[in-house]
Amino acid sequence: MSLEVTRGQNVVYQMPHDWASISQFLEPLIARVDAAQSSLQLLVITPDAEVAAAVSAAAVRLLDSADTQIIAATSAPRAARLLELKPAHVLAGSASTLLELVRGSALKLDTVRAVCVAWADELLARGEDASLELLMSEIPKDAARAIVAAGLTPPVEALIERYARRARRVVSPASEAAEGTPLQYVTVAPEGRLTALRRVLDDQDPASAVVFVREENSERTVESLLRSLGYSGANAAVHAGRAAAPDTKVVVLFDLPATHAELREAVGSATAFALVQPRQIESLRALAAGGALRPYALPDAGRRARNRESALRDELRRVITEQTVEREILALEPLLADYDGVEIAAAALKLLEREREAARATPAPSVAGAPSKTKESGAMTRLFVTVGERDNVRPADLVGAIANQPGLSSASVGKIDIRQSHTIVEVASDSAESVISRLSGTTIRGRRVVARRDDESRRPPARSSDRPAGNRPPGNRPRRDSGSGRGNRR
Repeated sequence: MSLEVTRGQNVVYQMPHDWASISQFLEPLIARVDAAQSSLQLLVITPDAEVAAAVSAAAVRLLDSADTQIIAATSAPRAARLLELKPAHVLAGSASTLLELVRGSALKLDTVRAVCVAWADELLARGEDASLELLMSEIPKDAARAIVAAGLTPPVEALIERYARRARRVVSPASEAAEGTPLQYVTVAPEGRLTALRRVLDDQDPASAVVFVREENSERTVESLLRSLGYSGANAAVHAGRAAAPDTKVVVLFDLPATHAELREAVGSATAFALVQPRQIESLRALAAGGALRPYALPDAGRRARNRESALRDELRRVITEQTVEREILALEPLLADYDGVEIAAAALKLLEREREAARATPAPSVAGAPSKTKESGAMTRLFVTVGERDNVRPADLVGAIANQPGLSSASVGKIDIRQSHTIVEVASDSAESVISRLSGTTIRGRRVVARRDDESRRPPARSSDRPAGNRPPGNRPRRDSGSGRGNRR
């Protein structure tokens, strides 16, 4: 899938959220870097610091010249200091971190020859599109553009149309198989894959197994672990490889295959387990091509979280299948470095039960339709905010915009009612003026907003999509993203 990219050419890559995939889109961009020129030539815009570090590590492996300066901008102050000492040839960082460097005059983008957005779908899920827009406006128009995404969703297609029009597409070929591939998966942090691999092998105790790897670093790491577990020699029952023999019982995907065809070759007829980060689950679902995909609970973690009520499990299933939870997945992912995914889910469930217990103890409003009250903050005041469904705004965006202001927190926010052209937000009355002054003029989803106390007489004329959900005709209810769940709080 590694292809030469000519000057000024735009390319779109569709590939899974997997560190083994980085070299495939990065290699043709790295080939453009000239170490003899002391200037920034390749900029990689990532969703977060973790991806930036992985991209920089891959660039180090791909570049032959030791004179090439590569910087992972995982911290704006540290990157600014390094850029002052010596210009970078290759720079990778999150959109917000890179924008901070530009605004602080530590980073100039006028010499960039190629820019890559990896991964675009995750970047959009984090709400980084406004920072991305400002960065792209500073990049020379003749710079080559590469956009990487796990799935070409409508928001991603809109981003491609805006920044990489008429781009050549490098997309995983569609599966020719009539049936998908069933998979089980364990959610782990990247540094926790070896521990998870050992636990899967302990639990399954397979007579024969292959650990699928796609790059040499992974292969060396896995083989070292297998030798320590007693699997050594040409006839070892478990070994690292890229394809399963016909009699293989178990395949563990240490790396993700790039295509469904590669997945089928790797798995064959064996039972397959994938070790994935939460951000990779959608990529895994696409790779399975309709095959059953279900989480695999490691026994010790399962015992710690076994006794959960059936009604709560059904509710969680509905949230997973019917609502979008990308922001929550990304927020919880760092915890996987220390805890199993089942334990994290159990802790989140405990917090939910605590919130519900507090809500049950809160008296209901005495007047129907009056602003609600919270146990902590007392009376709530409704605010009118000039963003709505047409701006793709989510409850989490508003909660974050308010909670990020000094002296405020998410506890200051009550019900959020998103309409077509505006949103009604309840905030603690003692914080209302502070929220109005600090929220007005900020940018949410790329649009500058104005906030004021809600006055129904000043609202825009009501449309059918602006009616409260309970008054809409059946089948005419716009879909809303649940965001952080704050909009459904009672």
